[in-house]
Amino acid sequence: MNDKEVLAYKDIVLRVSDLDVLEGPCYLNDQIIAFYFGYLSSLGNSNDILLIPPSVSFWIANCGDENLKDIIEPLKLSSKNMVLFTVNNNDDLGGENCGTHWSLLVYDRSKNAFSHHDSMEGVNNFHATKLYGAVKGFMGSTALPTTLTSPSSSKGRTKKRKDVAKAVAVAKSTAVVDATPCFIECNTPQQTNGYDCGLYVMAIAKVICQWHSSKRKDKESNWFSAIERHVDASLEMTMRSEVLKLIEDLREED
Repeated sequence: MNDKEVLAYKDIVLRVSDLDVLEGPCYLNDQIIAFYFGYLSSLGNSNDILLIPPSVSFWIANCGDENLKDIIEPLKLSSKNMVLFTVNNNDDLGGENCGTHWSLLVYDRSKNAFSHHDSMEGVNNFHATKLYGAVKGFMGSTALPTTLTSPSSSKGRTKKRKDVAKAVAVAKSTAVVDATPCFIECNTPQQTNGYDCGLYVMAIAKVICQWHSSKRKDKESNWFSAIERHVDASLEMTMRSEVLKLIEDLREED
């Protein structure tokens, strides 16, 4: 089969095989998520918010301390107010596209906190904390710091929301110079199948970018409510076609 190029967008090349993946139903690959992150980046202020491609997030989590600085320094994380990382449960440096689950790790400088959004709660916690451990020391001294540790899991969704709100409040009130960012496991809309995790990552990233650039940011201390309003299982029926339409529109612009 001739896997022809379909679209070259920024530094991402999409091919026929990528569109086959997107048409689904199946697990999204790195290229589709990287393309969508690039598109979201083009809509906002790239000096303020950074969406890191899956391949880079993967290397940060798995490359080891000896190579970490060389990968992270060019990203200039200390100059960003928000940074979005993908999390994948693949930790095999030699295995391309070997993972089976995506989630999203978000750094917010105003809280000096990493928030993890997982549409299959708990599945990627280990890999999210691994990525957090690799990158937390590179966020810069200008971040609002905290000595807070990750809240324990709750038995109910209401209690978890209260735990997260309390974590954020404590993070703001215990500011100390150069303290380590905290890690928060967030209440997140849950997928209803075993393969649409990538759609949730893209949908939540979109909501966060929209929240960050909107006036709601002045009224809401975080994006959690925006996710509750705009992300639910209906995206499993609609988002693949929306992204395919976006790709087609961009092709026509070329």
